[in-house]
Amino acid sequence: MYPQFGPDANGVYVVPQAITQMYIDLANASIRQARWHAYWRTAMGWFVAHFCTLYLQGTADPNSGAAGVLAAGQTRGLVTSESAGDVSASIDYSAIAQDLDGWAAWKLTIYGQQLATIGRIVGAGGIYVY
Repeated sequence: MYPQFGPDANGVYVVPQAITQMYIDLANASIRQARWHAYWRTAMGWFVAHFCTLYLQGTADPNSGAAGVLAAGQTRGLVTSESAGDVSASIDYSAIAQDLDGWAAWKLTIYGQQLATIGRIVGAGGIYVY
């Protein structure tokens, strides 16, 4: 479900353990089990995966194993045009994240989008009508 942030085959962590622990601590302070109930573990995972992905976007070597983690965590958009000659594609992200207006950086990764989407439901109170 989440990208591999643990050690690779050589025992090297893609995201340093101290950074991952910092995000786990932040998630623990931000994601309340009493509010999320059965979704708490999933929300914690989305939170940590979101921030680890953002961390990697700023630090990863494109030739490292982190490149696969980054690709897994990138937001997905709708392909709006394609070309065959000289290979080109245009992707529109606005339609995907439009319902998350006001959620700022949470829209930057697929994990943040999932957290924000379910967070809106959890935060709605007793009922959610779709």
